[in-house]
Amino acid sequence: MRTFYTASIINLSSVLFTLDMENSQRLETSDNLIKECILDLYINPKKSMVKWSKITNQTAQGKFAYPSQHLASLITGIKGKGSAARGDDLADGSEIKSCSRADQLRSCNNCGANVLLWQKECPNCGSTDIKVDTSSHWIFPIRSDDELDLLLNRVPRIIFILFDKEDSESENIRIRAWTVNPQESYVKAFFTDYYVNNFKMKTDKGEKPAPCNLHPLKYDFFMMRPKLIFHADIIENDVEIEFWDLKHPKEQPMFSHLLSKEQLIQIFGKKVSVLKKTQIVEKFPYIPQKDFDKLVMKKKVLKKYKQKYVRR
Repeated sequence: MRTFYTASIINLSSVLFTLDMENSQRLETSDNLIKECILDLYINPKKSMVKWSKITNQTAQGKFAYPSQHLASLITGIKGKGSAARGDDLADGSEIKSCSRADQLRSCNNCGANVLLWQKECPNCGSTDIKVDTSSHWIFPIRSDDELDLLLNRVPRIIFILFDKEDSESENIRIRAWTVNPQESYVKAFFTDYYVNNFKMKTDKGEKPAPCNLHPLKYDFFMMRPKLIFHADIIENDVEIEFWDLKHPKEQPMFSHLLSKEQLIQIFGKKVSVLKKTQIVEKFPYIPQKDFDKLVMKKKVLKKYKQKYVRR
């Protein structure tokens, strides 16, 4: 009985310690705190950058990786660990990745000159035909077996944050956050493919590989089955939270234009085979996640392990 009693006390102490640890990781959050954070760390710094860019003619772009970590803590209600990108981004071990397509580089389609964020026309030739770069992406440096194992087996979730615009002409900015489960088969396949067939192959040859890039709102991203947990719009100096729900996140359908016609036929059946791809896309603009099982991996993904992950 004494052994049982002692073991029970130890077990209870362990449970209470775990609860204390979990409580210490949490923070009180609210719509107003999130809005204040976006105002202080994004809207006001951006206004200051534009102000000084007009004086100095230097870039008005800012770096928002660390502000995104503050925002992720407020969205999730989980504190950070003060790691400054050198450890866990959140106290629960979550990984945060952010990128911005709202303040990208711009250039003149007529003469090729750089066009600053606040400029409405090319400073060189006066053309209003401006090209906006939207190639910003999430970056994953995976340089060892341990780093790959950490991402796929020890990180509880990946949180993706994206700043963008509905169209390049809009002044309004969207902020969206998704969660992805690293245990999803496509997640494992995608990052293992990079590490095995890119990083290791190049380092074995003495080459220096680039980090793994994941492009927002593209095929690979949607195949990871992201779930939307947050959406806010910045309209002038105001922040409107359109959606924020951790318990009931929204599944994200894939844009059907990202698929080949053959894949669309595989999803929607032979009845659409007589249509052009553009007609199929117009009729079925989205692919629901329930149909992702019908899709196969893209050829570049995990050649060595292709048979294992050929279907989800």
